[in-house]
Parts: sequence; structure tokens; C-alpha cells
Amino acid sequence: MKIRPYLTFNGNCEEAINLYKRAFKTDTIEIMRFGDMPLNPDFAIPDDFKDKILQATLKFGDDYIRMSDCGPGHALNAPESERISMAIETNVEDTKFAFAVLAEEGRVAMPLSETFYSPSAGVVFDKFGIMWNFSAQR
Repeated sequence: MKIRPYLTFNGNCEEAINLYKRAFKTDTIEIMRFGDMPLNPDFAIPDDFKDKILQATLKFGDDYIRMSDCGPGHALNAPESERISMAIETNVEDTKFAFAVLAEEGRVAMPLSETFYSPSAGVVFDKFGIMWNFSAQR
């Protein structure tokens, strides 16, 4: 199991990536944009949002962080202290178990489901208000 910090931005994630790359002399491991997602009629991506960051990974020494922009139609209204979440990368079984436990007294923001990037991904806020992004490994 791996746990990663996850930073969320209001449409300026790419600007943050460039700043962090310069400040920490690091490289981007991966950038996925909303326009890279497979077409889904239930989740249409507006043309002006296709270049926004769905998920980026920056290397920090032997570790890394993940970051993204909020999805289309969503604005991050949380205080800056709430713009970080924890990204959990593990197997499907452990993902389902931990997600269910955190959801018992928490709030599910994105139910666990298969996505183009994970066999089981979802987002839950625990009872303390901490956001957990789950992404089971293939």
C-alpha cells in the first residue's frame, strides 16, 4: 500500500506544476488531461476544459505527489488548508475495505467504480473531513 499527498487546484494546476518543477528541480512523471478521458455521454467535458489537469504526478526524490484541477462545473471553495487529500494506491480488496470503513460515518463524494485508470477508484471524506482518493492498482 502507498499513500500520497494529493493537491487540488481551481483550474491553475498546470501553473502550480511549473512552479513546483522550478522550485524543487523536479520532473513531471505523468500528466493526464480531462481531454484524454474516453468519451462518456454521462460526463461530457466542455471544450474549454479539455486542457485542464485530470491528474499529474511530480517526482520528489524517491517519492512523488499527485495533483489535479477540480472537475468541470466544480469550484474548490474550501479553505487552502482543505486543498490537500490523501491518495491511496493499493489492491482492489483493500481499496473496497478501507473505503467502506471510512464511509461508515463519512461522506462519499465519488462512489467506488471502475474507471479508465483503475479497476476501483473513488473519493470519500471521513468523519473528520479528510478527503481520501482511492485508486486500486491494475
